[in-house]
Amino acid sequence: MSDPVDRPLALVTGASRGLGRLCALELAKAGARVLLVGRDEAALASVAQEIAGLMPQAETFLLACDLGEGDAAQRLNDAALERGGADILVNNAAVQGPIGPAWEVPTRDFEETICLDFLVPVRLCRALMLPMTAKGRGWIVNISGGGATGPRPMFAAYGAAKTALVRFSESLAAEAAPFGVRVNAVAPGAFTSGMTRAVKIAAAQAGASEAALADKLLAKKDEANAEKAARLVAYLTLGPGRDVSGKLISAVWDRWDLLHCRPEVAKHKDVFTLRRIVPEERNLKLSD
Repeated sequence: MSDPVDRPLALVTGASRGLGRLCALELAKAGARVLLVGRDEAALASVAQEIAGLMPQAETFLLACDLGEGDAAQRLNDAALERGGADILVNNAAVQGPIGPAWEVPTRDFEETICLDFLVPVRLCRALMLPMTAKGRGWIVNISGGGATGPRPMFAAYGAAKTALVRFSESLAAEAAPFGVRVNAVAPGAFTSGMTRAVKIAAAQAGASEAALADKLLAKKDEANAEKAARLVAYLTLGPGRDVSGKLISAVWDRWDLLHCRPEVAKHKDVFTLRRIVPEERNLKLSD
C-alpha cells in the first residue's frame, strides 16, 4: 500500500453480506484495519473469519448495531475512537423500501426509507467528520443506487433518498476539502442482493423490466458489479484515486481506474456530478 497513512481504520456499514462484505475484503487486502458494522453479529463474525483466512495479518473489529437507533452514530464513532478514529467511512447499509406508486405505498415505509437511506448516512458522516478533520485526512464513500440520476418508477422513496445522498456528498466534499477529507459517491450497478430478492417478491408492483432483471441476477447469483464497486471503493480510499473528491462514479460504466491519470477530468466541476441539462446541450431550442 502506497498511502502514507499507517494502518488506517475503515468503518464499513452493512458489512455482514453483499457489497459491504466485499468492501471489507478489499479494504483489508489494501492494508486497512476494518470495523465491521451490521445488525447480525454472527454474520459479521463470519466475515471477520473469512478475512482472517485470506489475510492472517489483517485486523478486524465487530460492532453489532441497528443504524436506525438514535444513538447509532455516536456508538460507531466511539467504537472508532477506541481504535484511533476512523480514517475511512463506507456508508453501504441501505433498504429497498416500499415498491409501488408513490401515492399508494405506506407513508411510514416511505419516510423510514428516507431516514435509513439518507439521514442515517448523513448522521454518520457528521459524527465522523470531526475526528477526520482533527487528523487532517479522511475518506468517505457513500453508496448510491438506482434512481439517483434518473427517474425510477415504483421506487420513489429509494431513488429520492439516494439522489439526496449524492447531492449531500457533493456538498460535503466541497466543505471538507480544506480539511483534507475526500468524499465521493459510488454507483455499484445491479447485482444479486437482498434488495434484488425484494424486487422479485414484489414483482407485480415493481414492473416487468425490474422483475426480469431481478430474476436474471438471482438465477446467475451475479455479484460481478458488486466486486467492481468494492474495488472502486478501495481505489478511492487507499489506492491511486484517493485524491479524487466530490464525484458520483459508476463502478460499471466509468473508466474510474484512470481518474488519477487525468486530473483535469477528476477536477472538472461538471464531470461525474448531478447537474441540470439545458436544451442547447442536446441541440434543442425553445425559441427561434
